[in-house]
Amino acid sequence: MRRSTLWGLPQTYLLLGGTALGYALMIFLAGPKPVAVVAGSGVAAAIVSSWAAGFRPKEATANSGDLLDAQTFANQLGTLEQRVPPKAKKAWREVQDWSIESQRFAARIFDRDPLLQVELLEALHTVLDLSGQVADGLAVLDQIETPAYQKMAQQRLAASRDRLQATHSQLQQLQDQVALSTLDTAGDSTLPHSLQSLIEANKTILQDNQDSA
Repeated sequence: MRRSTLWGLPQTYLLLGGTALGYALMIFLAGPKPVAVVAGSGVAAAIVSSWAAGFRPKEATANSGDLLDAQTFANQLGTLEQRVPPKAKKAWREVQDWSIESQRFAARIFDRDPLLQVELLEALHTVLDLSGQVADGLAVLDQIETPAYQKMAQQRLAASRDRLQATHSQLQQLQDQVALSTLDTAGDSTLPHSLQSLIEANKTILQDNQDSA
């Protein structure tokens, strides 16, 4: 996303125009007296300086929820990692790799076909949700000692993990499919349906694990 700049905003030019008009009106009413010129210049400079000092690029705000942005996705995934106990970090790494690569595939698909943005964002949200279930599952396994409950936790953990792996593979295939479709002027009308099927499969696992909790 393009970074907003002070001189790229229409409000900046409106402010400058209004300030110049006010300064000219002040000189017209008070006359070209040194005091009026100095005072008017000081007020105008203060207004412009205040606007410039208060300006903040909008890039970070705009991207705060954009999972197609690699850094945004990595930040949210990093938050989930904090739930994982130290001795389960090795198991988490594989899941982390699948999630990061899934985001990369989705971003590449978006670059080639921006019309799929909604589906891709929803898919990445389910990737994070599944990653969250894995993180929670690893944390729970670290605490449970009863064999029967350990088995239940392992089953739920495996379901989320397997679905993440499948999502990784499917997004990789879709990325390749989109790349090939650029050679065909007719495009590929099956992509939205494929993404929606992926999303529904992810949601099913998420809901099943919640119901069995």
